[in-house]
Amino acid sequence: MKKSMIALAVLASFAGAAAAQSSVTLYGRAEVNATYSKPGDAVGGGDERWLMNDGGDNSGIGGSRWGLRGTEDLGSGLKAYFVLESGFRTDTGAAGDNAKFFNRQAYVALGSTSLGDVRLGRQETISRLINAGYTDASGIGELKVDEGVGGGRQLFQTFGQRVDNTATYITPNFGGFQVQAMVGAGEGANARYQGIMASYSAGPLKVAVGYEEYDSFGVFSDPYNKVINVGANYNFGFATLFAGYQDATDVGSNNVTAPLAATAVRDQQAWNVGVLVPIGVLQLRAQYTNVDYDLVSGAGADQQKYGVSVRYPLSKRTTLYSAVTQRDGENPGGVDATRNFTAKREITLLGVAHTF
Repeated sequence: MKKSMIALAVLASFAGAAAAQSSVTLYGRAEVNATYSKPGDAVGGGDERWLMNDGGDNSGIGGSRWGLRGTEDLGSGLKAYFVLESGFRTDTGAAGDNAKFFNRQAYVALGSTSLGDVRLGRQETISRLINAGYTDASGIGELKVDEGVGGGRQLFQTFGQRVDNTATYITPNFGGFQVQAMVGAGEGANARYQGIMASYSAGPLKVAVGYEEYDSFGVFSDPYNKVINVGANYNFGFATLFAGYQDATDVGSNNVTAPLAATAVRDQQAWNVGVLVPIGVLQLRAQYTNVDYDLVSGAGADQQKYGVSVRYPLSKRTTLYSAVTQRDGENPGGVDATRNFTAKREITLLGVAHTF
């Protein structure tokens, strides 16, 4: 009897060790806000209205989503892991994307402490990673630098934010320095996406530089949609300053099969400055983003977005927030290419985000 008890205890210890080496976590965020919106000239005008928005809209601090992530320790510094993440709308209960169940991210990976990581699947683009982690004071949230309006013209573009069929390699961290390279196979239906990013993070300083492009598709000479991104932020303690710059040439989407319209953007340059000021547990943010468009027709325009926001954490998982933003400037699509207009004005009276 005593030997049996000892054997059972040994087996139980092995089972516990095995369980500790692998894990799967369910996580997510549910978010909704009440917002006053005035569409403005660039999107066909329209009356001001009150909206119940999901956090993924321009007025929120981030889209509602749920996901699964898991990891398994394979020994000798090697691990296998995965991420499956699906977006949804808290305001309506609808799926974030009817065509893709895990529309936000879906990849499987192998990671090594000495050799780096390889990820395969649907992943975030280099420009989105730089905008979210280095350039944008709201982390592509309520003051987001990549807002699109009026013919889809974005401020900072992000290659659609995520790319299917992507292979990524991430180097080990060398004293805060890392390099990440990505290739998204177009598989004959879309252009091939390719990008690389070098980043440094140590102490109060974070900085990243990236390059992306499309290749092998449509009527464009290859490569095209060539984008250089630079983002940085520095934490002074009493405030964190953010800055970014983007230069995009030969702009085009991943599945263009005909010449671009005269009103389409050919080149664009954007820059951004922002600040985050903690006041106790309160977080005050302010941001200004500017973009210059050069159209296929030869016309051009300068547009701006600016705003302020405040976030108040009720707990580690629940945050209240409020924001005011406006986008305006010159309208390149109007009869008079230099006509001033208000593209969009939004006032978020109250937003609630709960993570789990």
